[in-house]
Amino acid sequence: MGVQGFYFLVRRFIRIDAIMLIFMIPFFAHANVTEEEAMANCHKISEYSAEGGKYYKLKQYAKAREQYERQVGWSESCQLDEEKIAMAYNNVALTYVHEGNYLKARAWLNILPNDKKSIFNLAKFSDDIKNSIEKLSAKSEAQYWQYAGASLWNSMIIKPQGQKYKVEFQGYYAGLMAMYYGPNIGEFSTVLDIDNGKANYTMSGDDEGDCVYDFDIKKDLLNVKRAAGGWCGFGHNVGAEGVYHRVEF
Repeated sequence: MGVQGFYFLVRRFIRIDAIMLIFMIPFFAHANVTEEEAMANCHKISEYSAEGGKYYKLKQYAKAREQYERQVGWSESCQLDEEKIAMAYNNVALTYVHEGNYLKARAWLNILPNDKKSIFNLAKFSDDIKNSIEKLSAKSEAQYWQYAGASLWNSMIIKPQGQKYKVEFQGYYAGLMAMYYGPNIGEFSTVLDIDNGKANYTMSGDDEGDCVYDFDIKKDLLNVKRAAGGWCGFGHNVGAEGVYHRVEF
């Protein structure tokens, strides 16, 4: 199935399962969201998909992406099934493809990489992705993304600073109510020695003791492991560990 065939899926009406909404209502009520408000927001998902499809057809990809990102956030919040959420991720990815930004498209497709649409598009654009990685590998400054939910991405920027490297992290925790109340936010900025792609950062914590992160930096991926410590001085539930995909600025 090509881009045109996938676009047919983009326009498809997203049916909200009434059983799922009934299941979700007690949670929303506990979070001071009315049943009517929850139902109304979940039923708007198909509108975001259709509006995104309208802009996509007009080749206004930034505007299409804005609508598709709303589709993503509410699809997650309303807990649609994985296939529908993956379709929303793929919608966003294809807007980046048409702008020539294959690495951000790759990041979106790798949120649910085993979905059949993600598999298809990762294979379809594999050469473009590889070429983009090779072009960026010569640059000394790099940005990496890790998905945080609600169309938000944890970002790690690594750039030279003298003989060392400055590492800037901006992270989020997007719980189920993030579309109503926003995410929790955390960040850090530090200067590290990087030796053969390896680095170590120890963050002092007043309450929980030192938090240690180990960095494994490659041209296309960044792997951050928490070697010690619990809560690391971020916002509630925000952490920096995990796998990140390199993206274009």
